[in-house]
Amino acid sequence: MKILFLGDVTARSGRDAVKRRLPELKNETGADFTIINGENAAHGKGITSSIYRQLMEAGADVVTLGNHAFSKSEIRSAMAECPYLIRPANLEPKEDGRAWIVRECLGKRIAVVNVLGSVFMDAATEDPFVTMDNLLNEIEADVILCDLHAEATAEKELFLRVYQDRLAALIGTHTHVQTADEQIYHGCAYISDAGMCGPFDSILGRDCVEVADRLVHKRLTKYTPSEAEAMICGVLIEVDDNTCRAVSIRRIQERP
Repeated sequence: MKILFLGDVTARSGRDAVKRRLPELKNETGADFTIINGENAAHGKGITSSIYRQLMEAGADVVTLGNHAFSKSEIRSAMAECPYLIRPANLEPKEDGRAWIVRECLGKRIAVVNVLGSVFMDAATEDPFVTMDNLLNEIEADVILCDLHAEATAEKELFLRVYQDRLAALIGTHTHVQTADEQIYHGCAYISDAGMCGPFDSILGRDCVEVADRLVHKRLTKYTPSEAEAMICGVLIEVDDNTCRAVSIRRIQERP
């Protein structure tokens, strides 16, 4: 089984690139199951139900979120209409949406879990290790993949060591910069950060001039996503059908 994971979709540029490229990418890689992190898809922060539907129509099986999950207030009331959208388990308000989902693929039950890291992150309302322990006690699946939306590489690496035997894949998101540390660790596919599907000529997806005006020239500005052409970043994971353990992980990075 091949699982395709695309990193943080950011703003219109990223959305358009994913919608245009994903169908071909699935064919080229032979992906059986596709997960997309969409937490920055709406103007660089958050997601809307309309954008969720666009990502699903493009070929996603599950859409994950992160610390900006509820940045667009509309999504809170629309969660029930987005059955394959999951939000971090340790993010308030916990009553809105779901933190994990199980879908069937090739006769296997695939669980996708969303958790926030706590190091250098102020959004997490519960220790991610406590959260993950509780989730794993609830979930029954053949393959479990976790999107750990976190800042610190060390926290992600510790998460790998703690849950290596219970997860088939641990994929880091949030920093928008793809790391070169992909590996199979005791049957668990891992990368510190899958990277960003968003404008390549940008500051993590944000307009370079606007960021300079704000931080260098101390001008009051409004958050402005870059409109530059997007890059596509993610990973392709292969899971053994018999053992349900990961056997390979490959980085994907396509620059304009």
